[in-house]
Formats: sequence, structure tokens, C-alpha cells
Amino acid sequence: MKHALINHSSGNQYVLITSNMYRPSVGGIENSLYHLAVEYKALGYSPIIVTSDINDAGIILPEYEVDEDIEIFRYRACTKKGVIGFLKHINHAIKLYKKILKDYQPLTVVCRYHFNLVLLGLAGCKGVLYLIPSIVKNESKISMQQGQTGLAKIRNNLSFAFHKYLQAKAVKQAKTLYVFSENMRSQVAELTSRADVYITKPGVSLERFYPLTMKEKGLARQELGLVTQRQVLLCVGRLVKVKGFDTAIRAIAGAKKKNMELWLLGDGPLLETFQQLIIELGCQGQVKLLGRQQAPEKYYRAADVFVMSSIHEALGQTILEAMACGLPVIAAPCSENVVTASHEVLDDDKNIFTREHSVEAFAESFMQVAEMSAAEYSIISHFNREKAQERFSWAALAKDLLSERS
Repeated sequence: MKHALINHSSGNQYVLITSNMYRPSVGGIENSLYHLAVEYKALGYSPIIVTSDINDAGIILPEYEVDEDIEIFRYRACTKKGVIGFLKHINHAIKLYKKILKDYQPLTVVCRYHFNLVLLGLAGCKGVLYLIPSIVKNESKISMQQGQTGLAKIRNNLSFAFHKYLQAKAVKQAKTLYVFSENMRSQVAELTSRADVYITKPGVSLERFYPLTMKEKGLARQELGLVTQRQVLLCVGRLVKVKGFDTAIRAIAGAKKKNMELWLLGDGPLLETFQQLIIELGCQGQVKLLGRQQAPEKYYRAADVFVMSSIHEALGQTILEAMACGLPVIAAPCSENVVTASHEVLDDDKNIFTREHSVEAFAESFMQVAEMSAAEYSIISHFNREKAQERFSWAALAKDLLSERS
């Protein structure tokens, strides 16, 4: 990362963007913080990112650094240090927020995590825009289906109860609420009767995520050390229950198409479970667990089809990235047990929706794309890329968050 001093002048207009995690952690929220900061810089503002030192790379991060002329401030979270550590976490965050608010007097404050929004309130900030990533209550329902028992279950129940309380407080405290889909707005309506819940659209980096020709895909796979002539299906995300990756694994085994393979990009608590499942199904040669990757765009470009197997997704940033790479998308329709925004993002007639969220239905769709002609594939690929260009822009989101709502 670059390190340099920022020239602070009295004419600077600052935009504070904050959440509990940021790069080098990989995820949709971390990605959005970075791209919003880049767009605010392009618009002539001075972006500041405030976050904790928590990261999924397991490394010690500096309290202050400058990356691409974006100032990044981190407070020490003191994780795994019990109640005392948690109280220090809160104290460190509030102190940092107070200093930033006093020294920089940001024009706009955009928050993507409920805990940080509550901490901003304790630091005296009253005008926060809450760009809501998901609803804790709905995530907790799915997480509790993982069959935990004993102390682990009690700990999880207490944690979710605490975070549900914090999110309700954050929703009440925020100046304005933003969501990425109608699906999310309906979920927020379960928490509040506020009328100022606005739909905006996320962006996708068209420079990072772009299509390759079939010949170029072969070269890209060679560079990744994943040489194959098979059709590659791709899943991206944390290895957790909500992503439905077990369904995708069972479906690739059930499809019985030897000319296909499934790449799973991500890490998480279900890694060993999936490893065992792959062995039980005897599909070790068709399923590759590739772990967490700092440059996921390389894997999107090398793949042929994207699989959205989630049972709960506020929007699905990964769908946008797949569309930008010109990948056809396989997704499940919404139902009582599947709450996603796939139908809001994807055009039904240009992508593949399964008849339901089940192993059999995904296997049927896998076989459908396996039999797709080159001409049919090309039509979907061009269509998805064009729609990503037309509909999803980080610049548009940055401007929308600056606009006054009434």
C-alpha cells in the first residue's frame, strides 16, 4: 500500500465512510467502502474511511494509513479479550470518531454496519446515512438452522439478540435509511415504520470485472493453475449456511455431467463440512474449494457460469460481478424459504431460474446450461454485460447518497 501525507486545506470537503471491517478483508461491504471512496475522490471530495482492525487475513493492521489518497483510520477492537476487551473496543471507537468529527467535520457520514452507527451516535454524530447491508433478524433465523447445541448455541443466541437490538437502535437513530432492493425495503419495514427508506443501486467495477473470449478463458485458467476443458460453474462467498453451497455441491454430483466442474471461492466455518461432503459424494474431481482470494475477478473471468445458491441475500453483489463478466447466472426463485433480490437484478428470459431451491432443481439447471449452444451463450453473455454497464454505477450511488432527501 502507498503511504503519503494528505494535504489538508481549509477548502476540503470530507466524506466519512465507515463499517466494522475494510480491506484487506474481502467482501461486498468492504468492496463498497473502497469504491465509494474512489468515486468521492473523483467528485472532488476528500474521503475518509474509519473501521476496526478486525480482518479475515489474520494480520496486524496499522491504525492509520493512506492508500490511493484515501485516509484510513482504524481503532483497536481487542477481540477475544472478554468483557474488558469489548469495553476497550467501544472506548477506542468512540474516541476515534470524536477526533475525526472534530478535526474533519465531514459533510456526509455513510455507515454500513449497525454497531458503528450506534458508536457514531455515542460520539455525538446525529446525521448518519445508514446504507443497510442486511437484516440481523433474518440472518439469525438461518444461522440457527446449523444445529448448534450447548454453550455454542447459547452464545450465538445472546450475540444475535444483542445485534438485533443494536440494529433496531441504528435504524431509529440514522438520519436516512438506504437499501439496495425492494426485497430489503420490505425487510426493513419489519423493523420500523419510517417512511424514509430509499432504494438506491450499488455499483460494480467494470474495469476489474469484464468478459473474456473462450480462448482468453483458457489462458486465464492456465495462469490460475486451474487448467480444464470443462464448463466451469462458479460460486463466491463465505462458507456459511445462508449461501446454500451444499446444494450446489450436491447438484453438481447429481447432474452427472462429467464435462462440468464447480469452483467454490471463499472461506468460512463450513469448510471441513464441505470437504467431507465432497468425499462422501465422490465428486473430488469436479468440485474445487479454492479458498479466500484477494483477486476474485480473475476467477469470474475464467469461469463460464455463475451459481447464486443463497437462500437469503439482500441483493447479491456477486451477481453484479458475474453479469459484468458476461456470465449467465443460475438462481433460485423467491419463496417462503428463499429471500433474495435475484428477480430484481436479473432478467428472467436471459438467465436461468430454477423451479425451486433444491438439489434436483439446481441439477436440472446445471444440465440445461451444459447443453446451451455457443450462440445462446453469447446472447446471454453480451446482454448481462450491457445491463451491468447500464444499471450499476458506483458514481451514481456516491451522488445519490449526497443528495438531500425529504
